Amino acid sequence: MITIAEAVEEIVRTSPFLEEAIVDGIINYTGLARHIKEEVEQKLYKEVQTGAIVMAIQRLKPKLSKLNIEDELISYLKNMGEIIVRSDLIDFTYKNSQTLIQKQQQLLREIEGKKDIFHASSKGVYETNIVTSRGMAPEVERIFSGEALLNKLESLASITMRLPSDNIDVPGVYYYVLKKIAWESINIVEMVSTTNEFTLILYKKDVNQTFNLLNSMTDQ
Repeated sequence: MITIAEAVEEIVRTSPFLEEAIVDGIINYTGLARHIKEEVEQKLYKEVQTGAIVMAIQRLKPKLSKLNIEDELISYLKNMGEIIVRSDLIDFTYKNSQTLIQKQQQLLREIEGKKDIFHASSKGVYETNIVTSRGMAPEVERIFSGEALLNKLESLASITMRLPSDNIDVPGVYYYVLKKIAWESINIVEMVSTTNEFTLILYKKDVNQTFNLLNSMTDQ
């Protein structure tokens, strides 16, 4: 049988936003206790007093604070390189097939030598995603004719961040960036990353807001 403290921590850990609100001291403990009371009781199979949950939240805060590495991440992101914006992109999603890879190779041959063309591709278990410049859309549709098109999105843009070379050794970099974007209710259509680059595919209407947000992270 788990304790009240363990049940509360388990609930809080499932919500990064809730965890951060407790660390920042911007949440009413009594209100939160009432909100999660039923869930705590379900985990313990018994009734629990609201006061006991409040106490568990208060005791949890120092433990969460030890994991708050935001200051370190802000300092790290100040060393981030240029932010590159590309506009007028289009996103195709195709169902995987035995012929899809060959057609991707053909598309890459078409792109080779063409300047200022954006291209990113990722292959999942069941589908393959291709994001490219709108000017390449006719070629994509011609080459991939006969393949099962699952989705097509237009009016997109990309924002690429060049990260310091040691980014793979710093925990929480992507979480911190994505958390800030989520707080602004900005929708991310796709994400593409290499070792030292992180690219967000967004709707064009959200690009300026996202660009300003990313800039503000490095200026803090």
